Amino acid sequence: MEKRSESDILSKAPVKLKLGEKEYKIPVLTILPAREWRLKLNASLSAIVDSFKMVETAESSAVASGLTAALIQFPEKVAELVFAYAGETLKPEEILASATEEQLAQAFSAIMQVAYPFLPQLSLVTNVMRAAPPPQLAKFTN
Repeated sequence: MEKRSESDILSKAPVKLKLGEKEYKIPVLTILPAREWRLKLNASLSAIVDSFKMVETAESSAVASGLTAALIQFPEKVAELVFAYAGETLKPEEILASATEEQLAQAFSAIMQVAYPFLPQLSLVTNVMRAAPPPQLAKFTN
């Protein structure tokens, strides 16, 4: 998957995907629809992510059951999220009949790249905040 160029970003160039034997151009969502999509992503995947949260007393069979459920549900959720982001650009029946799961995973990764463009900045801010000494309160004496 090619990284989007500055020109792609500034021109709002669509995300290029290959699913099955066809190439598709998915429009990049603007701010408000992108926020709605991220909320949908959170709601769709939170149950799967929660299944990986293990408590110390969890039995190995419970862990295995949670992992199995996640592995079964995740590809279906990824497909739903790709179709939700793409809107009417993709026809789910056509894609599911012709694309591979690897292609669908690539499509999801490409969408995630445009849906979360602030991750590098968040990482930078996090590193800066960790490196900065805690603010000192000035002591005033009269």
